[in-house]
Amino acid sequence: MSDAFAFMFAFYGLLLGLAVAEIASGFSRAYANRHIRRLGVIAPLFGVLLLVDLITFWMNAWAYRDLEKISYVVAFAVAVVALLYYFAATQVFPSAGDTDTLDDHIMIHRREVAFCVLLSNLLTQIPPAVLMFKESWPLSNIAIWSGLNLTYYALLSTAALAKSKKIIATALGAAILLVTGATAIFA
Repeated sequence: MSDAFAFMFAFYGLLLGLAVAEIASGFSRAYANRHIRRLGVIAPLFGVLLLVDLITFWMNAWAYRDLEKISYVVAFAVAVVALLYYFAATQVFPSAGDTDTLDDHIMIHRREVAFCVLLSNLLTQIPPAVLMFKESWPLSNIAIWSGLNLTYYALLSTAALAKSKKIIATALGAAILLVTGATAIFA
């Protein structure tokens, strides 16, 4: 592990850790207020999706452990990715004192959450996409990589744009399974 990676991973880990803490805090507030405000399904599913994806981001960062130097562009990109996640995490659950139900709150904020996750994922796929062309990946690897990413982006877009809570819940559940399964197989 290089010193540059250790330096960047500490920064990235701190920012991702804040997002995880925000999700944990949201779940805690939701549970504490469950007698006042129903938990619902959509907000907890978004919370689980963010946790699963954040853990995947953290694990995927390990692939860069031999990074020799950090440029401003890399540091800025890392900050943008992590801060998009932090912003998404703050939008999943209502703040203390808000009177919205969990489902009403997330139905209002689901686009911001889903598109922040989508944008973060797109940004993190730039290095593998460049590597794919530099190293001439086999067609089968390109197909798997593209298929997994495009499926995930379609599920996130469905969760952001659908009006039906059943469709949103199904898209989120499928996205959680996809991220968990792909990470278990390919990490």
